[in-house]
Amino acid sequence: MGLIGPDKTEPGFTVTINTSAGVKTWNFQRKPEAELEAMLHEHEGTTAVGRKGNPVVKWDTNYVASNEPCEDRSAGDIVPRGQADHPGHRDLVLLSVIDGHAGDATSQLLSKTLHPTIALYLAGLQAGIVPGRSWYNKITDVLTWAKTWSPLNVSRVLQTAYVHLDDNICQAPIKQLPSLLAAEDEVEARQKFVALAQPAAAGAVTATAFVDAENDGLYVAVAGDCRAVAGWQAADGSWRCDVLSEDQMGENPREVARMRSEHPSYEADTVIRNGRVQGGLQPTRAFGDAVYKWTSAQSQAVADVFRAEGAKPRSSRPWNFTPPYVTARPEVTHRTLHQGGEKLKFLVLATDGLWDRITSEEATLLMAAYIANAKRPDVGKATLADEIKVKTTEPRLYPVEDLPGKGKRTDGTWAFEGDENAATHLIRNALGGGDRKLRGELLSLHGKVSRYMRDDMTVKWVRGARLLLTPQRCLLRRRVEGRMTAGATHAPPRRHSSALATSVACISGREGRDDKRAS
Repeated sequence: MGLIGPDKTEPGFTVTINTSAGVKTWNFQRKPEAELEAMLHEHEGTTAVGRKGNPVVKWDTNYVASNEPCEDRSAGDIVPRGQADHPGHRDLVLLSVIDGHAGDATSQLLSKTLHPTIALYLAGLQAGIVPGRSWYNKITDVLTWAKTWSPLNVSRVLQTAYVHLDDNICQAPIKQLPSLLAAEDEVEARQKFVALAQPAAAGAVTATAFVDAENDGLYVAVAGDCRAVAGWQAADGSWRCDVLSEDQMGENPREVARMRSEHPSYEADTVIRNGRVQGGLQPTRAFGDAVYKWTSAQSQAVADVFRAEGAKPRSSRPWNFTPPYVTARPEVTHRTLHQGGEKLKFLVLATDGLWDRITSEEATLLMAAYIANAKRPDVGKATLADEIKVKTTEPRLYPVEDLPGKGKRTDGTWAFEGDENAATHLIRNALGGGDRKLRGELLSLHGKVSRYMRDDMTVKWVRGARLLLTPQRCLLRRRVEGRMTAGATHAPPRRHSSALATSVACISGREGRDDKRAS
């Protein structure tokens, strides 16, 4: 579909879209400024940690929906290693953004299960269980804990947790098919089956940051096209943008090469078609999306149950010869929190709704300027890029875009309106920056037209201890992040007093996206 609009008129405006059924035009009324501001702040959340020795002081979260309902989610958890009343220098911190598609069933499930699953596998590693290691090596590794708990093994654990959780999601409905056929109450059995299969039928991409306070480590695991970006500051005050993940999608040459290498040569032209997995799915790695993982017979059996229940199934592609074609296995990046003369000042985790509109380097520039002065007059994009120099980590990862103030990134202005929530500052600038008229129009859209113009945006911004101004800001104030669904209630977030091997402290967020990307 080709986008032609919107045409900028006041007080109303029109959006014209060239659809497969022809050119269509919609009329919208611009929302009042107060309502627009309320939309930007509605889903803000701040979690202050306040545990001495934990390098994470707080994280800000926000999301602005485009789809109805929103399909993004987010989660944040502190996992004390040992007793929770001990100092935080042994804490583990898990932070994730989750971008759902083809429904919110997968992202909703992951917001509740991803971090507990990771914590369970980390507990196994602490006990000496290393994925992929022989029993002999496991026994000898237990005798040397430092050898067991290494960046390589932690990375393996994160990958194993992702893959095993996805296997459970996708195989659960397949395992239920025999009992469905033998059920006495066929209607009730079908209803339960369709409900159970929803997380496998839908899909979600994720980015998880894992902070290991005791070992001064930061890990980022990404499956799909969510993104993590770190901002480092040197002793001389200069900044560096460190992109910790690359978008795993059908347009990424490395992902195309990987997928073609995993399937027979006769599938070289069908594994990726038109920048999508078999011409349908844009991300090449995701949870769920089981039609790209099941055999054709399995997909057909599940689809038959869905149709009998009046539900619409996702169909497998015609080139489903050697599944699976999509994997939840993440790429994992490791960094030491203190590198030479640089200090890690912040980390941004966000769904692709943000990255569709600003680059990784622009996000770093915006946050560096925000830390210096959160409220100032609008500043030209090229001017701010000259004012604050941001270096990049080489080689640059996909997608490589123009640097701030260069090429296509020069027009317009950035806005600094004193947002207390740093995630809101990023979202505000992704939605037009200093162009308030554009932002008003983007936020005034609704229905399916909104999705043509912008995606859901979920942002989690993590701040380091060295930026804290006063001890009072360290007070533990936890707030459940994200969307409160109709009729839903949430227990107050808590920090468990149990050891790592038992459970995690849940501060999970819930946030959205429909998917024009998935089919």
